[in-house]
Amino acid sequence: MIKLSILSSISTLSFFTCFLFADEASIEAKNNLQLVKVATLNTMDANKEFQKNVQLVQQQRALAAQILTKLNGTTDKQEKQKLEKQFESLQKKLNENNQLMFKTYGFSLNRNYVLTVEKAHIHMWVNEEEAKAIQARSAEAK
Repeated sequence: MIKLSILSSISTLSFFTCFLFADEASIEAKNNLQLVKVATLNTMDANKEFQKNVQLVQQQRALAAQILTKLNGTTDKQEKQKLEKQFESLQKKLNENNQLMFKTYGFSLNRNYVLTVEKAHIHMWVNEEEAKAIQARSAEAK
């Protein structure tokens, strides 16, 4: 059940999901694990949207952990009821978002991921004259 796995991950996992940049050393199988591709982000906008969504669920998980800590530390009945409602509401939304992330990207807060950069563009600010010279060199190279 997702509700229980997210709740347990709040108390046992770190608050941030690890993204490792792939290099040969980090790809080596540890404990017979295999690295499988779960999603491809074909555009810069798709990558930005994915990063934004990951950040959102990570922030929700961190907030849920904070509320749970406060809930476990309070003895005031009114405060406890208020925190329980906040936690339940946040937990429901977090579970929904985590399921949506899994359906959309194959991403879950319960896993660590390796992000491989397959294509990157490097840009720099230049004046008009420099831009023409760079474009000319680029055209000659093709």
